[in-house]
Amino acid sequence: MHNRIKGWLDKANVRPEDYVGGNSSKNEEAVRSNFASKAKKYFKHLPMAREAVAMYFCMLDARTPLWVKGAVAAALAYFVMPADAIPDFLPVIGLGDDAGVLAATLTAVASHVTSEHRDQARTWMEEENLGAANA
Repeated sequence: MHNRIKGWLDKANVRPEDYVGGNSSKNEEAVRSNFASKAKKYFKHLPMAREAVAMYFCMLDARTPLWVKGAVAAALAYFVMPADAIPDFLPVIGLGDDAGVLAATLTAVASHVTSEHRDQARTWMEEENLGAANA
């Protein structure tokens, strides 16, 4: 599945940076301020929600390498920003591009997303009543 999505992204030439810019600190700030509200609204419809939240906690971790933080910040900024390739309000396909970008980014940074990040994600999702979507 990840290879199929990554292949689609490569063919479609979808790069989060093209939509949100390459400024990692600006993207991280946008994610920090908008992630929770967007997550609450859409994560029940996103199959890989727990992994996306784990990437969020990976981005916040001081031990995470800067290149990983930048990649995750760009992907999550793409998810939270209103302007993207396919508007999120469109049924079925609206979150498809977001899911593809998140999946491709997860593939690239998976070795840096630790069990601690996944535990933080599970706890946060349970506290926000989002855990049932991806249990």
